[in-house]
Amino acid sequence: VAALACPQLPLNLDDSAGPVGVVFAAVRGQGAQMSPLGSANFAPIRVAPPDDAARLRFVESVEAAHGDQPRQQAIARAVGITAPSLRMDSQVKYGAVARGDAALYLRLPSPKHPNYREKIWDHAAGSLIIEEAGGRVTDMHGQPLNFAADYLMHDNRGVVASSGAIHAAALAALQNSG
Repeated sequence: VAALACPQLPLNLDDSAGPVGVVFAAVRGQGAQMSPLGSANFAPIRVAPPDDAARLRFVESVEAAHGDQPRQQAIARAVGITAPSLRMDSQVKYGAVARGDAALYLRLPSPKHPNYREKIWDHAAGSLIIEEAGGRVTDMHGQPLNFAADYLMHDNRGVVASSGAIHAAALAALQNSG
């Protein structure tokens, strides 16, 4: 079970002047849903279809120190994403991929903090929501995220979350980028 509230996320990302506030929910094996904040009108969501070029964009953290933005941008270009990244805070990035606003979320280790380990509370809910919406979430080596070992994700490095269709290409680009 996963729930994610995003009070500042527009209901429609392409209409930033419209209403804001979204709740995402998922149950393993039962799909993912979204509702406007304060409503119980949940509707199923799906990741962007592979042939939707308008949704071929990626999300990354607002904070440059939270990742390797130059490398993330290079990986996005390698899989055919030419639009600038959408920079967002918190797990809202997972919601954006799950409902099809973006096809890729990258959080690669920052060269300034090479020993940093992700924490489960930053990724557990969002990863299930993407998976139940039809996407895929792994670390940068293609390994499933391990939330059971410890609150620090010692078994994983970085996060790659996608609509699924470009996941293998993103992992291959990561391996080729050193």
